[in-house]
Amino acid sequence: MQQGIVKGDALLRLAGISFIVGAIVTAVFNILAPRSGDPTDMQAGIQLIAANKGFFQVDQLLLAIGIWAIMIGIVGVYRSISNGGAAAWARVGFYGVIVGITLWTARFAMAMGSAELAEQWQVATGADKVTWFLVISSVHHIVVALQSMAVIIYWLSLVFLGIGMVLSTVYPKWLGRVLIVLGVATAVIVGVPQALAGESQVSQLLFAILSMLTLLWALVMGIWITRKAW
Repeated sequence: MQQGIVKGDALLRLAGISFIVGAIVTAVFNILAPRSGDPTDMQAGIQLIAANKGFFQVDQLLLAIGIWAIMIGIVGVYRSISNGGAAAWARVGFYGVIVGITLWTARFAMAMGSAELAEQWQVATGADKVTWFLVISSVHHIVVALQSMAVIIYWLSLVFLGIGMVLSTVYPKWLGRVLIVLGVATAVIVGVPQALAGESQVSQLLFAILSMLTLLWALVMGIWITRKAW
């Protein structure tokens, strides 16, 4: 018998609340994040970051906190599927999520650091301005590469978790199936093209839509677990 959702279980209570809080925080600060309309316009992006340095750094920190909260929710899902093939899939998904969250954390940390570089570029003149631009451009390319790998690993891991949910008797199977579709779509449509060709307006738009749908899934998941565990 699989463990399932146990009324009063402290971990599942925490998981449900964490899903809800993480989904809301990540969605709000993803919407509020300063971003230029054209991600290929490096100078416009740097100017935007420099002009909103303080808020940009806080926003990136809160995005990191949001995904950490969602990770706690995923811990609860993983622990609640305890036997059989479903547990194996959930375990692989959980470990993959840890790797994905680590990459996201590194990405947000570098983005916060790039705000300092953007400010230095803004006040620099002459040859120094060119040098600072080259430095922040290099950091930006690393941030994009980290984000691409994070998208691929994190969303593919959600696919594995979704398979575990579908094979289990713990969660509604439609929640697992939705997660599988979102995971495959995000990794294939956004992660891989961005890793190979860099950011574009199309990839930015698609990622905004798919990531918001994933956060909606996390919110629904949190509400479902909370109703069962509390």
